[in-house]
Amino acid sequence: MAKGSKKEDGAAPEFYEEALSIPEQQEEETRLTAYYLWEMRGRNNGSDIEDWIEAEELVNN
Repeated sequence: MAKGSKKEDGAAPEFYEEALSIPEQQEEETRLTAYYLWEMRGRNNGSDIEDWIEAEELVNN
């Protein structure tokens, strides 16, 4: 780095925080909750709709 310069050009910011809208945040929380419900039930296929509905209820209440 040259004397007197504060930062190299093109340097990455110290941290990156993705800005999601409220509906996007709720959908992401629902997705993760449904995944964890599926895992807790032994990763058995066929309950995806029930897991999603239960996850929506948990996230929205």
